[in-house]
Amino acid sequence: MLGEACAIGAALCWSTSLILFKRSENTSPLAMNLFKNVVAVALLLVTLAVLGKGFDLERPLADWVRLIVSGVLGIAVADTLIFVALQRLGPSLLAVVDCAYAPTLVCVSVLALGEKVSTAFVLGGVLVVAGVLAAVFEKPSGGRSAREVWVGATLGIVGILVMGLGVLLSKPIVERSDLVEVSLIRLLAGTVAQFAWIALVPSQRAALAVLKPSASWRTLLPASVLSAYLSMLLWLGGFKWTTASRASVLNQLTTVFTLVLARVFLKETLSKRRAFGASAAVGGTLVILLAKP
Repeated sequence: MLGEACAIGAALCWSTSLILFKRSENTSPLAMNLFKNVVAVALLLVTLAVLGKGFDLERPLADWVRLIVSGVLGIAVADTLIFVALQRLGPSLLAVVDCAYAPTLVCVSVLALGEKVSTAFVLGGVLVVAGVLAAVFEKPSGGRSAREVWVGATLGIVGILVMGLGVLLSKPIVERSDLVEVSLIRLLAGTVAQFAWIALVPSQRAALAVLKPSASWRTLLPASVLSAYLSMLLWLGGFKWTTASRASVLNQLTTVFTLVLARVFLKETLSKRRAFGASAAVGGTLVILLAKP
């Protein structure tokens, strides 16, 4: 059950961070992603030192390549796209896009990793996905144009697909490696890729200003600790200690948590339809927890 607990904890941490990042929307998506990655790298370096551990220098070159590519895709590319989607859609509408995460990763896990799923697991997965879809599939509000919603949704879906690809690339290495170390390697790869991009594209250098202390740190700092440190460790822990299929579906609770938090802190409306969908998703999660791997 440790893997399942990690997956649910990751969903809660990520949802909370989305609310905080939404309150930092005056900061560009690239800058937000850069800030959270720098903070997480610093925290993971300290964590690795406190634990008295280091990098596995005996790791095969192929594993290093997979981790680096995974970090670039999942952290530098995917997270930036998701931040763009967050600014265009807001937390609740982004939850619609997030519904693509679980079914996509489950399908890829079955096809690419040969994972087996039970009938009860499939039922639970269907309940989760159907529940979150029912909860959030309502007419967009907030004065957004159809084009803005379409572009935001497209970028968000691409970001989620790239994120899924990144974690599947790293899953075999994560299973046989130290969790903090592989998290740090992925974050370093993603952060270095971001700095390289900023160096190569002069128009993006304004993003570096986010690293100077400012009022925006009041929300960016806790959001970064939750999303890129706690959520990252819990997220990878879910994939380390349970199957990718189970972890990905439990991660889908991000949608339910986001709806509730957006209602409480951003005063977004929680309709009966959304409440019903959230209940169905929670029921599906319980089915998954009780299903045999």
